[in-house]
Amino acid sequence: MNNFINQLYEDLSSKSFDFFNAKPFPYIILDNFLNDDFYELVLQEVEHQKTLPMGRTFSSSLEKEKSISLNTRLPQTLKDLVGYLNTDYWVKNLSNLSKIRNLVGTKNGNTELANYHEMRHSGFLGSHVDHASEPLLGLPHVLNIVLYLSSDWLPEYGGETIFFDRKGKQELARVSYKPNRAVIFLHTPYSFHGVSEISDSAPVPRRTLYVDYYSQTFNPYKDMKLPFPNKWFDHPTTFVFKNKLRYFLPKNWLYLKLLAKYKINNLISLFKTY
Repeated sequence: MNNFINQLYEDLSSKSFDFFNAKPFPYIILDNFLNDDFYELVLQEVEHQKTLPMGRTFSSSLEKEKSISLNTRLPQTLKDLVGYLNTDYWVKNLSNLSKIRNLVGTKNGNTELANYHEMRHSGFLGSHVDHASEPLLGLPHVLNIVLYLSSDWLPEYGGETIFFDRKGKQELARVSYKPNRAVIFLHTPYSFHGVSEISDSAPVPRRTLYVDYYSQTFNPYKDMKLPFPNKWFDHPTTFVFKNKLRYFLPKNWLYLKLLAKYKINNLISLFKTY
């Protein structure tokens, strides 16, 4: 038995039906995800110290007041947790949930992709789909876990995870931010999501742990019935403006460039066979 995860979640296979029947794409909510004692240790190291070493801060039209970690400088409890979430045992558990049979964790220590995120007052994250591939090996990115870490969080503080339609424009579902809640969702080129604006009344930053998973095949969704094309294609992290004209503002040209790559690769994928 592990010392990290609530024993209720040691076998997620029974939750596969709920996972695949969620809309707008497969996801599941797991409350009280960490064991109580371990969660308290995490809070002691994360919330009870003034700052954690952060690697990069964003403040743009679609990424506001967000910071991501330097993984090599995380508190030991978070390093241990990330390590466990990448073990063969836990990855097999996720495979049983998601039916992705060639699922793998991050074996390189994940120094390229940050696991710890913070978002402060007035922060938000616009509609986007994450990077499509593992940066070193190029394997398809197929699954995410987001764990909410801030205690004393009330609904009026905002910070919900928002799920959008396949084009990233229409909001279709929200997951409320609740301490020690985990959200696991299928990552596809059409899994657009974001974070609602955080109120100035929030007493602490919105803290999350993020872990992603990859497939060893390039047709990971082949046998899945999804409400959008089940083909994987490579693309960068891509953001969506509701108003297309905003892409043409000079400060947003990077978002336009990323969207162009996404659109071109999406078109190519329609004619590609694996």
